[in-house]
Amino acid sequence: MANFTSKMDTSSFTLHKQSVEEACTSLKTDLKKGLTSAEAEKRLKELGSNELEKEEDKSLWERIREQFEDVLVQILLVAATISFIIAITSDGDEGIAAYVEPFVILLILFINGVVAIW
Repeated sequence: MANFTSKMDTSSFTLHKQSVEEACTSLKTDLKKGLTSAEAEKRLKELGSNELEKEEDKSLWERIREQFEDVLVQILLVAATISFIIAITSDGDEGIAAYVEPFVILLILFINGVVAIW
């Protein structure tokens, strides 16, 4: 597929500012008849189709890995890890409540990841 912008200088592309008649004149077309089949085929070959380039599909593992490349996610993972280590090494006065903070951080990161991947 040809890239439209690579074939044309877009700095002078001002059709959106022109009247319908001016645009038809500058594009060398007729508003009622349109382009001939030959002219349409010629322009398709020269300029390419009027489509956006399709993004390459990423695997599920690539999308999951991208979630952990974010600095904020990495900071939160470190914070959850430190909080979990503190909960394990503490004297146990807080009981299960000591594990709530790291669990909540990990739950938020998990939900964020699921939503981002979905």
